[in-house]
Amino acid sequence: MWVCENAFFVHFLVFLLTFLYLCSMITIGEMQISGMLVMGLLALTLALQVPRRSVRHASFGQARWLMVAGLALMSVQFLLQYVLGLRQMGVTQAAFCNLLFFLPSCTCISQAILYLQRQGRLSRAEWSAGWVVCGVAIVLLVLTVITDGLPLQAFSWPLRVAEYVCAGLFILIQGYYFLKHYKEYQRMTSAVDEYFDCERDDLLHWMDFLAKLLAVAALFLPLVIFMQGSLLIVFSAFYFFAVYYCAVSFYRYGISSDSHRVDEAQRSHFYDEAMAATSTLSATEAPSSPLASAVTLTEADRRRVERAAQQWAEAGNCLKPNLTLTTVAAEVGVQRYLLKAWLQRTDWGKLSSWLNHLRTEEAKRVMTEHPDWSLDSVASHCGFTTRNYFHHVFLEQTGTTPAKFQRAFSAAADSA
Repeated sequence: MWVCENAFFVHFLVFLLTFLYLCSMITIGEMQISGMLVMGLLALTLALQVPRRSVRHASFGQARWLMVAGLALMSVQFLLQYVLGLRQMGVTQAAFCNLLFFLPSCTCISQAILYLQRQGRLSRAEWSAGWVVCGVAIVLLVLTVITDGLPLQAFSWPLRVAEYVCAGLFILIQGYYFLKHYKEYQRMTSAVDEYFDCERDDLLHWMDFLAKLLAVAALFLPLVIFMQGSLLIVFSAFYFFAVYYCAVSFYRYGISSDSHRVDEAQRSHFYDEAMAATSTLSATEAPSSPLASAVTLTEADRRRVERAAQQWAEAGNCLKPNLTLTTVAAEVGVQRYLLKAWLQRTDWGKLSSWLNHLRTEEAKRVMTEHPDWSLDSVASHCGFTTRNYFHHVFLEQTGTTPAKFQRAFSAAADSA
């Protein structure tokens, strides 16, 4: 288990040394060997060094094989470049090999991420789009080489034109998957944001950065593969970083509790939307969200949920840490999708904003009645999991920090 947990630390050191080596103007052959080793190590880690607990996350367990395939294809590409000396022959030959392997490799990696985001629910179009483009590009490249009649060592304008077309197809398909990734990231962020009692940007921030990083890499890769010299080496170092960050983040998310927390929020989101779709409650006010547009509360139901929620909060239950929409709905005694619909019609809009308001009001009361309490004690009493988060929420809610509020009250009490 220790080996599994720390494998990527070892690989990070390998990557760092590789990066420094690349930037010291190594030869093309050494660059290709470095790429082969880095991609091969990443593929082996995902294939062999995955803890047993990842089996409980079925979508990750299956998606990782797509990631392994993508990394393995990249490793093979660098190996062929080195063994055949294609880069030394010329840009046309090297670009031919790059495109032949990068298209299916990047398609595997993109589909692995989307598969993880969708919990295995990919449409036929999402599966086939990448592979149709890959098939067209590979057939175009191979047919051009065959019909051209020139040896691979010779420069060929038809092959160069075919490579430009395939580079355009590469940008097109990666743009398609970028839009899919970012749309799924936003949906997952919305589900997490509505479900937990505090902001959980830490669960998914890697997806946001990764989607943008891969988009930049995909945009410039077709341009750089036609170049040589220092520009190629610098971009290769950046591309290694992008792929390494992708594999590490994918791995750590899959084996951590973060993936299970996000899955829990998504299941809640999907179920609530399904319940909302079958709701027959009559409309009384304009909807403010997709769920609210489907679930519309009668005045009697709105008052019932509001009364139950207020009684729950007045009993001090809102001060318990690590609440979720599921636990709050169960304790309040209403259906979860109704509680969500009620929250979306209030000034708070979601669970975390409502609880932050209640907890901040309690913090203000405690600091005025117990000025001797430390801020850590106040944060813990009011249900804030950390002092930093307490500081952030209090400043957002009141416009001042807890420490300044406490000092201002103490000063006012002393002068009185």
